[in-house]
Amino acid sequence: MESKTNKTIVRECYQKIIRDLDLSLVDRYIREDYIQHSPTVPSGKQGLLKMLAFLKTLPKPSEVGPSPIIRIIGEGDLVAVHLDINFMGKHAAVVDLFRLKDGQLAEHWDASQYIPDDSIGPVTMTNGTTAINETVNGTESKKVIEGLYNEVQSNGAMKVLNKYLSDDFIEHNPSEGLSSMLSYPVKVHHILAEGDFVVMHCELSKNDKILSHFSMFRVLNGKIAEHWSVAQEVPETMAHDNGMF
Repeated sequence: MESKTNKTIVRECYQKIIRDLDLSLVDRYIREDYIQHSPTVPSGKQGLLKMLAFLKTLPKPSEVGPSPIIRIIGEGDLVAVHLDINFMGKHAAVVDLFRLKDGQLAEHWDASQYIPDDSIGPVTMTNGTTAINETVNGTESKKVIEGLYNEVQSNGAMKVLNKYLSDDFIEHNPSEGLSSMLSYPVKVHHILAEGDFVVMHCELSKNDKILSHFSMFRVLNGKIAEHWSVAQEVPETMAHDNGMF
């Protein structure tokens, strides 16, 4: 039997465990030593089960809406998922990052950012290109983003940013966009690429606050064509001691 890809495993977790809340499948998909970095969920498989049990107590929607998964990018043991979620009256863009081991979810990071009601327009925090161009070499796409960050550290964002942007560059996050993010100290924790998409998880220092920041890029002909991001402030107290990074 052909083994499932990590992206397929993650998709099945969303469909069967998160959407359908079939807790009987948790042992199949989640490692016992599952490491949680989401600040409000306790670590371990038992912490995840506690969160899922809470979700089961909530009223079910009257009708099933479209899948919240907008993009899913995988490289090696990492899978990043870009979501557009409406939950308990809140509309948010979310990025989940998973590390898998032996066909199970082993570690999880995330960040979310609320989408203002007045921000809906032709360009939103989650719309735009979704299909991965698999003819593009992900390693080359990653080199473009790494080159940008390396040059910014030496020369500053405004001096080098235009060099890396395509003429029709689309920014999907007006409040925490690429130029804003690069104007603050940034520490990169994870980077993965598939085809023309690159995902970067960063620790951003802004105005005496630390933010967990996910950026998603689409690279076209060696330049950045689109950029999506979410940023969430790291709280002083969390449901575990793992931190958000």
